Amino acid sequence: DNSLTEPANWDTKAAPATTTNNLVIPAGLTNYPTATSALTVNSLTLESGASFITNSTVTGNVTYKRNLSFTAGNTKGWHLVGAPVTGQAYNNAYVTANSIASGTGNNRGIATYSNGTPNPTTGPWTYLQAGGSGTFATATGYSIKTSATKDISFTGTMNTSNVNDVTISSKSGSGGTDFNLISNPFTSYVNAKLFLEEAVNTALLDSETIWIWNPTSENYEAKMSGDASTFQIAPGQGFFVKAKAGASGDGDLSFKTTAQSHQTTDTFLKTAANPEVQLNITDATLHRYAKVYYNEKATKGFDNGYDGETFNGVANAFDVFTQLLENNQGKNYQIQSLPNQDLEDMVIPVGIKAESGKEITFTANALNLPADIKVFLEDRNSNTFTRLDDANSEYKVTLTETLNGIGRFYLHTKSSVLNTNDVALDKLSIYKSNHNTLRIIGLKQGNANLKLFNILGKQVMNINFKSTEIKDITLPKVSSGIYIIQLTTVAGKLNKKIILE
Repeated sequence: DNSLTEPANWDTKAAPATTTNNLVIPAGLTNYPTATSALTVNSLTLESGASFITNSTVTGNVTYKRNLSFTAGNTKGWHLVGAPVTGQAYNNAYVTANSIASGTGNNRGIATYSNGTPNPTTGPWTYLQAGGSGTFATATGYSIKTSATKDISFTGTMNTSNVNDVTISSKSGSGGTDFNLISNPFTSYVNAKLFLEEAVNTALLDSETIWIWNPTSENYEAKMSGDASTFQIAPGQGFFVKAKAGASGDGDLSFKTTAQSHQTTDTFLKTAANPEVQLNITDATLHRYAKVYYNEKATKGFDNGYDGETFNGVANAFDVFTQLLENNQGKNYQIQSLPNQDLEDMVIPVGIKAESGKEITFTANALNLPADIKVFLEDRNSNTFTRLDDANSEYKVTLTETLNGIGRFYLHTKSSVLNTNDVALDKLSIYKSNHNTLRIIGLKQGNANLKLFNILGKQVMNINFKSTEIKDITLPKVSSGIYIIQLTTVAGKLNKKIILE
């Protein structure tokens, strides 16, 4: 069982009782130990993937190991890692003992992240230099690369109480970002839902989302508090959170000991399967995905804990994402949750970030959808619909222009085959892209007219234009309040309410 004092749990058939004990907790166990009283040891070693919880104090050196995989290339094989103990220094000796990689010039494979104005050469990362030194800070994340697949180790004092001083900051207003790299400070798993829903954390975070780097896909993966399969943050796992923009985003997050758990499956850099449509793209080198969950708790607008933005704390030249169906603010989502009903009435804007000349291949994985529902990708440039949920089905296209947004591709879930006449006018995305610009996405080419009325019915704007997939319209100077947009095209007329501030 989980008892530290049960003799049968130890290979010596005797519970640890003296300060001379050197205890080892291996990985792959059915049960991991929980100490309910003070423990004094000569040493305690946790192998990669192991877990240990204490409800009291631990006296003595604790070593936590984490296995990191190696991939050749200066930009590959990096892992987000943090120390689950305090006091571990890194220097030349640590670099040698843990096979930390050497890079360009004096760079070594340990890097800290700054969300301030990025360095023109290294971006937001600052690399350890040969001969340099530092100490792994509690609950701080680092990017680490080794020169071979091996265990790295952290030795120090175990964190046995709440960690309440994890400082994050918002710097998007001064040329930086709002993303902060932190880590699990415990030698056990932390329930992401409990961490994100902690009151002090919710007040400081832009959304109940964490982002974890996957070195296999070379992409940041979003995990939300509302995910049906709540993610367990592994010991040693580093991850990003996003602070609320403005001064309200500065403050200290908290890791509570009550969020700790044991897990028999190591979730370090791993994902959990959920009912979903996963839209995949590849350029034959990089692979990206956007997920859509269907959940009875979700709406067509933003749902905190269920919708996860794409990570933009580090530049990404190739990506796929979706945007919201209602109250679209122009944000890009790696994961979007929608109501689990009326699937045929929802058309999802798909965005692409890719350079001109690239050949992109789309595929999809559909899980647990109603038996009669099929998944189609619409390309409005070629006026085609391609079914993607069939085995081995794909859509391949070579881009003739650089893309960075939505407007060309849309995802449909339908029971019948689609054609270009099936696109309804009410599936357009209309939102303010900035203070004085209205953006309309999804219009077919042709003549169009837009009128703007205030809440009293007075017309304050009337403009004719040639519609394109993405159309920006400059708004007049008007008072803050609720306005009605009346959009007329060859496909019909649409009225939509919008709030101008």
